[in-house]
Amino acid sequence: MYLQRSSFLSFILSLPRPFVSQHKYQPSLVNLTHNTQRNNTQHNNTTTTQQQQQHNNTTAMATFAPSLPKTFKSIQWTTAGSPSEALSMNEETPLPAVTGSKILIKVHASALNPVDWKLMLGGVTELLMPKIRVPCLDISGTVVAIGPKAGKKLQVGDEVMAMLDFTQSGGLTEYTLAEESIVVKKPKRWSFEQAAAWPLVASTVWRALVDYGKIKKGHKVLIIGASGGTGTVGVQLAKALGAYVIGVCSAANAQLVKDIGADEVIDYKTTDVTEKFTNQDFDIVFDTVGSSVELWANRRTILKKNGNLVRIAGDEKAMGSVIQMVKVVSQVAGNKLLSFVQRGPGYHLFTNFPDGGILGKSIKVLDEDAKADPVMDSVYEFTLPSVLDAFEKSKSSRAKGKIVVKIA
Repeated sequence: MYLQRSSFLSFILSLPRPFVSQHKYQPSLVNLTHNTQRNNTQHNNTTTTQQQQQHNNTTAMATFAPSLPKTFKSIQWTTAGSPSEALSMNEETPLPAVTGSKILIKVHASALNPVDWKLMLGGVTELLMPKIRVPCLDISGTVVAIGPKAGKKLQVGDEVMAMLDFTQSGGLTEYTLAEESIVVKKPKRWSFEQAAAWPLVASTVWRALVDYGKIKKGHKVLIIGASGGTGTVGVQLAKALGAYVIGVCSAANAQLVKDIGADEVIDYKTTDVTEKFTNQDFDIVFDTVGSSVELWANRRTILKKNGNLVRIAGDEKAMGSVIQMVKVVSQVAGNKLLSFVQRGPGYHLFTNFPDGGILGKSIKVLDEDAKADPVMDSVYEFTLPSVLDAFEKSKSSRAKGKIVVKIA
């Protein structure tokens, strides 16, 4: 436990003053009583002044909406395991202090991503997380308090969306804190459920296609897993940026992928793209499901020489231990070295982190330029049984678009 500076000072002031040596001076009982009373009065006045100052500092510390609760509900986990083993509902989570440049958000909806239940399996990443963890990184909601060091871009009452940092609290909760820098305003035409669906995937797809894929107007892009939560956004953003898009999914989801803009759709159950495309057809192959071994083996026939294979889906056990992490890093490093020696195509596997700037740019293109809307698979209630059903749907890899939990 850490002592506040004012508490520490009060503690020091409350210590008895050492007596002067008896050989020089021995105070009388009257003088001792008088001095003790005077010291106590000074101490009390000092403490009162400090307490008042502390109250003033606390009052000035954050801007709050009225009538915030002292406690709230949140889904939590403390030990690693599957969602059904690890998750529980805490109905008396204390409201956190709003300090620094943090924003307190009343959460209206949160979305699931595969990374949420992969993190729950534990491993190396667990060491970076708080002891009590709240799953899910995507949220939308309303700003209810603003820290004293936050800027002016957000006000209490603003409707916002954000991708949270996995080392902090997550989104399956009625209230959560977020750094101001990762929070952006929600498009007015979207519901809170729609807004919650996109922060992680929109920023991930932007990094994949723009930062790593170097997408340009007229590029030819192949998206593996085009009907999933990330793949649907990949189709929409690639089309918005002027690319020719071919989506790979099952025949059952082909119409959905066409409806959101794909120029062609291929059924992965009947067609092997590495056999169909052998003439260096693509500028970018974006793998959202984990088919990269076959794709990389055939990179020189499916990709242009200066093209890029971008993957986001790693082995769910990749972060389970240091040894497994080293294996993954070694594989990526080996592929990158091979790409450099052979002068292409490029190979990229990356992890996305919260960035309000990237999220803002991707949402602007998708919302304002493309007039695209999030593809929603399903919306679940904020109860433990319903949330567990949502995680089972996510683990099935059969969702058409995003899985969302409506919280308030």
